Amino acid sequence: MSVAGSLTQALVWYGVAFALSALLYPAVFRATPGLPDRGLSLAGPLGLLFAVAGPWWLAAAGIIRFTDTLLVAFPLVIGVALWVWEIRRGEILPYLRRNVATALLWSTVAMALFLGYVVFRGFNPDAAYTEKPMDMAMLASAIRATEMPPPDPWFAGEPINYYYLGYVLMAALARISGTTPGVAFSLSLATTFAYATVAAAGTATNIVRAAYAGKPTNGRGSAGLGGVLGAFLLVGIGNLVAPLRFLRDPSATLEAGWWTGVGWQASRVIVDHGVPGSSGPRPTINEFPAFSFVLGDLHPHVLAYPLFIATIGLAVGLFFQGASGRSRGGLRPLLSPLAASGIVAGALYAINSWDLPTALALTGGGLLLGAGRCQLRRVIAALGVLVGAALLTALPFALDYTPAVGTSADGIPSWIADLPVVGRLVRTIGIVIWPRSAATSLLTIYGLFLGITALLLSALWFLSPRWRRPAGGLLAAAVPIAVGIGSVARFAALWVIGLPLALLLLLLRRAPAEPALRATGALLAFGWALVLVPEVAFLQDAFGDRMNTVFKVYFQVWAILAVAGASAIVLALPHLRSVLGRAPTWAAGGVLALVMLGAALYPPLSAYRWTDGFREWRGIDALAYIANTAPAEGAAIQWLAENARPGDVVLEAPGCSYGVAAGLPHDRVSMATGIPTVIGWHFHEYQWRSGRPAELADIGQRQEDVNAIYSDPASPMARDLLERYRVRYIYVGTHEREGYEPGCTVGPPYPAERLAAFEQLGWPRVFEQGDVVIFERPDDPNLASRPN
Repeated sequence: MSVAGSLTQALVWYGVAFALSALLYPAVFRATPGLPDRGLSLAGPLGLLFAVAGPWWLAAAGIIRFTDTLLVAFPLVIGVALWVWEIRRGEILPYLRRNVATALLWSTVAMALFLGYVVFRGFNPDAAYTEKPMDMAMLASAIRATEMPPPDPWFAGEPINYYYLGYVLMAALARISGTTPGVAFSLSLATTFAYATVAAAGTATNIVRAAYAGKPTNGRGSAGLGGVLGAFLLVGIGNLVAPLRFLRDPSATLEAGWWTGVGWQASRVIVDHGVPGSSGPRPTINEFPAFSFVLGDLHPHVLAYPLFIATIGLAVGLFFQGASGRSRGGLRPLLSPLAASGIVAGALYAINSWDLPTALALTGGGLLLGAGRCQLRRVIAALGVLVGAALLTALPFALDYTPAVGTSADGIPSWIADLPVVGRLVRTIGIVIWPRSAATSLLTIYGLFLGITALLLSALWFLSPRWRRPAGGLLAAAVPIAVGIGSVARFAALWVIGLPLALLLLLLRRAPAEPALRATGALLAFGWALVLVPEVAFLQDAFGDRMNTVFKVYFQVWAILAVAGASAIVLALPHLRSVLGRAPTWAAGGVLALVMLGAALYPPLSAYRWTDGFREWRGIDALAYIANTAPAEGAAIQWLAENARPGDVVLEAPGCSYGVAAGLPHDRVSMATGIPTVIGWHFHEYQWRSGRPAELADIGQRQEDVNAIYSDPASPMARDLLERYRVRYIYVGTHEREGYEPGCTVGPPYPAERLAAFEQLGWPRVFEQGDVVIFERPDDPNLASRPN
C-alpha cells in the first residue's frame, strides 16, 4: 500500500482515538485539578482507558457481551452525560477558551508523532520475529473476542491467562475503525508512542509551569523547554552504549548490523554471573523506550507506558493540589483525582501487572507529600479511596488471572512454607545472592540521569541554609565507606545509586525548595530507589533469576527519570546561575548537553539499521509479509479470517517459541487470525500457565494429541481428539508438510500420505491453493461450499 493510502487508514484510526478521548475529556478534567493544563496532555491515554474500561469491566464480570455496539454506545452515552454535567458546573468551557492554544498544541504534537511513527514503521512492519507473533496473536484474539478474557489463541478452550487489557484497548480502536489486525498492530505501536511521548512532555511542562505560578514572568519558554526535554529524554536518547562504542571505534559502530551492533546490544548491558543453577553468564534485559519503539514488539510493558506515565502526571497533580492548599476542604476535592488514579492503577494490573505497585506508590506518595501534616484520619480515608478504586477496577481481571510467579516449596522448611503469608512470600520473592550489577554497567545505563541528578543536588545544596547543609567531612567519609562496603559485598549500586539518593533525600528535607523543585526531587529519589530494588530482590518466575525484574523495573525507572530529569534541568540551572554565575553554569550545562548529544546517537543509528537504511517503504500491514513470502498461506489465512466464527478452533502444527521456518512464524495461522489452535508456542504457554498445575501438565499432552491427529487422521483416537478440542478447521500448509528449522522437534513434518487422509474422515476441502489445504468439520450445520 502507498504512503498516502496507509496514512489515510492511520487518520481514520486516529480520528476514532481522538473522538473517544474528546468524549471522555470531562473525566480527565475533573481528575486533574492540580495540573496547570488540566490533563490536556494526558487526555489521549486516559480518555481511551475511560472509554473502554466500562465495556471491558462489564464483559469481564460476565454481565454483558463485549460487542461493537457496546464499544460505541458506552463512551457516547457516558461522554455526553459528562459533558452536560461539566458544562452546567461552569468550569470546563471557560478553561478551554482560555487554553485553546494548549489544547491545539498537544493535539497537534500527538498527531504529528503518531503519523511520523506510522511512516517509520512502514519501512519494517513485519510481525515476524522476537515477541511480535505472540503480541499479534493476542491483539487478533482481542479483536475477535465477544467475551472477556479473550480466548487464548495458543491454548484452545481456555481464556488468556496473561495481562491482556492493553490489547483490548487497541482492539477497541480496531473494531470501531474497521482496521484489520495486521494494520492495527502497527497503528497500536504508533498510538502508544505518541501518547507516551506527549504524556512525558506534558508532565514535565506542568511541573515547570507550576514553578512559575504567581510569578511576574509566566515561564512559557521554560515550560516549553521542559516539555521538549521530557520528550527527548524519554524517546530521543538511549543509554551510553552507543556513544562509548562510537568513541572506541567509530567506523565499526556505524557499520555494524542491528542485532550485532548497538541496536540490540544496548539492551543487554548488565550480565549476571554466578546465578545458582546456571553454568554460564545470564544477561538481564535493560530495555529503554527508544529501543522498544524501534524493535516494535507490542508487549504489555509498551502498551502500558502511556498510562504509566499518565500515573506520574496524576501523582504530580495530587502533590500540587495538596501543596497549594486546594484540598483542605476535606476529602471531597480529592475524590475525583483519587478515583481516577485508582482506576488507572487497577487497569495497569490488567495491562502490565508489574506496574500496579509502582503506580500506587507514585500516586500515594504524591498524595502524602502534598498533604503534609494533615489529619491522619483524612489521609487514611484518601488512601482508602485510591486503593479501593484500584481493587474494584482490577477485580474482574484478578478473579480470572493466576499469576505465573512463585517457586516450588521443595527445599524450604515446611514450617516456613506452610505459614499463610510468609510461606507465599518466601516462594515468590527471591534474594540476589550472586554478584550484583557492576558500577560500569550502572553508569552506562544511568550515567546521564546521574549527571542531571548532580545538577539538582547542586541547586538544592545552595538553596539550603549553610547551617542545614550536611557536613563536608561527613560526606567525604561516606564516599570511601560506601565504595568499600559495595566492593566487599559486590554491591556497586550502594555507592553509584545509594549515595546520590541519600544526599537527595537529605537535601529535600533541609532545603526550603518550592513545590515544583520538591516534586522533581521526589520523583528522582523514587526512581533511584526503584533501581535498588532488583539489586536486592526479584520476583520468582519461570526464568529463575532477576532478568525479568530488572527488565520491568528499569523500564518504569526510565519514564520517571525522563520526566523528573527534564524539569530538573530547567529548574536547577537558574538557581545555579544566581549563585555561581553564568560561566560555571554554562560549563555544567555544556557538559550535560554533550553527554545528551552522545546518548542521542542511539535512536537514529538503531532506526537506520533496523530499516536497512530506510531502503524500501513497505506499508503498515504487519501481516503482509505472509502473502509475500507464501501467497497460498496468505490466501488461506485471509479465508479463515473472513469465514471463521467466534468459538471456532483451527488445528495447525504445534510450534516452538520464537520459531520461524520458511519465512513464517510457528503457529502462524492462530497468530494472524486470533482463531484458537490446540497448542501454540509451548514455552510461552509454560510461562503463562505455570501457576495452574493441571493446565501446565496439559501442554505436553496437547502437543502429543496434535501430532497423533496429523500422523494418523483415520484412527479412532484422532476422531476422539478432534471432538475433544472442538476443532472446526484442519490446516495443512508449509509447516505441516515441511517441518521446522533444526532444533525444534515438537511435531512436523508429517507424512504426506497421512495428511491426505483427512478427506477419508469426511472432512471436505473448503480451501485449496498450492500446497495449502483447509478441511472443515463435516457435521457443521453452517458448512457450505464457499469459493477460495
